[in-house]
Amino acid sequence: MTGLRLAELLQEAGLPPGVLSVVQGGKPIVDALLADHRVRAVSFVGSQPVAHYVYQTAAKAGKRVQALGGAKNYHVVMPDADLDSTVEALVGSAYGAAGQRCLAASVVIAVDPIGDELVARLKARGDQLVLGRGLDRSTEMGPLIRAEHRRRVLDFVEAGQASGAQLVRDGREHLPERGYFVGPTLFDRVKPEMTIAQEEIFGPVLSVMRAPSLEAAVNLANRSRFGNTASLYTRSGGAARYFRDHIEAGMLGINIGVAAPVAWFPFSGWKESFYGDLHATGRDGIEFYTEKRVITERWI
Repeated sequence: MTGLRLAELLQEAGLPPGVLSVVQGGKPIVDALLADHRVRAVSFVGSQPVAHYVYQTAAKAGKRVQALGGAKNYHVVMPDADLDSTVEALVGSAYGAAGQRCLAASVVIAVDPIGDELVARLKARGDQLVLGRGLDRSTEMGPLIRAEHRRRVLDFVEAGQASGAQLVRDGREHLPERGYFVGPTLFDRVKPEMTIAQEEIFGPVLSVMRAPSLEAAVNLANRSRFGNTASLYTRSGGAARYFRDHIEAGMLGINIGVAAPVAWFPFSGWKESFYGDLHATGRDGIEFYTEKRVITERWI
């Protein structure tokens, strides 16, 4: 649905004229909005470099800003995790929407000795996923959004191979003939300095690291410059408490594949995943779009 069509539908539903205006364009349009004194608040969702630019430019102009940037979401799997539900959660998170969402699982840290079995199960489940048109009921994973993005995702796959990561499942094989498809891709033995461990891919590419302990896994995850979400898979309350207290991310999940908060909680990214003071959605979202006034009166 285009922005213009959305505006039309909202007006048909009774939204008063002037409440919503749709302006489409590239950087010149964005810069004009950031500089215009009539625009008092700016909310943005996109890549980290653009989020940083929007925040700096709009804040310098004295505007209220919330800018949601990139993500690299780490998921830690403990040896005591229920692997049946864990694998389903990871596959749904990493490969759902073909990985094109900011809360997708991107890196899994397997705590010894669970790594080999976890990787084998992830590969087997990836082999079973049905690729095809989103309108087909049998489809479990659709295509990427456009040809340029497919090329970008494939560049990350090639970079992962070149850096020495073990390509367990190659998403470039056995694809539908038509469409911008990349199949479920799985890397093992990924190192934190590798590009596929650092950059947001926004595609169906899942990287697996290994760690000897929960503490080591948390330290690995905290090296990321992003801090959108993080999840832990365990049956241990003590492990969950340690994870909650030490992981550096704004939205946390315990045995949850996509730790998206329900609407009345803020979408609380940390680090380079967010720029601003008030987050999106929840009470923060209401506060962001609200200007408060204080009236002091005395009647005689």
